[in-house]
Amino acid sequence: RLQYLLCRFVEVISNSSAAPVTLFLDDLQWADSASIEAVNQLLLTGGLATQNTSFFFLGCYREGETDNLNPLWTSLCNNNLVNARSTEVKLDCMDEHTLNRMVSETLCLSPRLTRTLSNV
Repeated sequence: RLQYLLCRFVEVISNSSAAPVTLFLDDLQWADSASIEAVNQLLLTGGLATQNTSFFFLGCYREGETDNLNPLWTSLCNNNLVNARSTEVKLDCMDEHTLNRMVSETLCLSPRLTRTLSNV
């Protein structure tokens, strides 16, 4: 029931809002199978993947911290077989210069001013 209500909630909000609804979940490598199933239902069987809704899901996980038995890994393998649009973006560690440039652009400040913040 909770999964159904979650799907309906996101569907109603995304259909009634002019701005897209975004769900961001971090550290999915630690998610249990019930949580992964809820996300799967939300994305795939909840109808959001096929309807014209303003819904965007962003999930992050650490590569190398999952094995073939992990619920997230199983879900990722199964999602390749389903008709849902997905894009995988792999990020590596950033060097100090790149990180400072990103912080600088995000805060709209000179890189000289954000250098100490980037070193934290």
